[in-house]
Amino acid sequence: MTDGVVVFNGVVMTEDGVPIEDDGRALERRGPQMPALPESTPLVGGVFGRLNKASSAAFELGKEVTGSAGRLTRQFVTEAEHLVDVALPAGTPRIVVHAEVVEDEPATQQTPIEPPPPTAEELRRAGDRLLARSAESRQGVATHPAFQYILEQLAPDEARILRLLASGPQPAVDVRTNRPFGVGSEAVAFGLSMIPEVAGCRNPERITAYLGNLHRLGLIWFSKEPVELHRYELVQVQPAVAEAISKAGRYAKVIRRRIEVTAFGAEFFDCCFTT
Repeated sequence: MTDGVVVFNGVVMTEDGVPIEDDGRALERRGPQMPALPESTPLVGGVFGRLNKASSAAFELGKEVTGSAGRLTRQFVTEAEHLVDVALPAGTPRIVVHAEVVEDEPATQQTPIEPPPPTAEELRRAGDRLLARSAESRQGVATHPAFQYILEQLAPDEARILRLLASGPQPAVDVRTNRPFGVGSEAVAFGLSMIPEVAGCRNPERITAYLGNLHRLGLIWFSKEPVELHRYELVQVQPAVAEAISKAGRYAKVIRRRIEVTAFGAEFFDCCFTT
């Protein structure tokens, strides 16, 4: 539009819509022509109508693309679930989270559920059966039922130690700080012996754990009674004992003890090992 002139479908007209003659000079005033529009479509309505149609077409295209993408996604998920169903053994539990299959642990690898503890009535029935068995006539001497359990709880070095102690008690010493009347005396080391060296242990540094386990199982015990005094001479010159005496101070106190097998331990050794 230039100087009150409007061009519509190639016809030059005034602002009021009255056609005027185009003598060639008006073209210089009106500048570039607007694109032709359908005659039945008003100027302003036609522009916005086309924009509306274009927007609707774009929206419909977006909906179609979104729907196609959704259908493709559902198809891929269905095919993936089908492949998983084929690959998994029958009866294998599975969980699907966000279209991803998360397999549960096989039943064989799951942590077993511990059975509930026996009731008092069940314990009484078991005790009564045990007493009834004790009244039965026996054909032979049965071994103690704990022997099999104890064998499973022993390390190879502990079997060597038990064999040594079954042959006789072994000397051991405790080292303490010396205080008047024993008040405030502290233990620096205890149970020092030559048992791992004499028994031939593969791991002599674990002697404390070995002796503790044997004592826990009731096979040995730590007696306060000493053995022959001359047997301590070799023990007290060992590096571990000398170091403990040095830590205890100038007036270190050495207490002589012994480690020996119990009666139950002796019966266990005679039953389970070849002497």
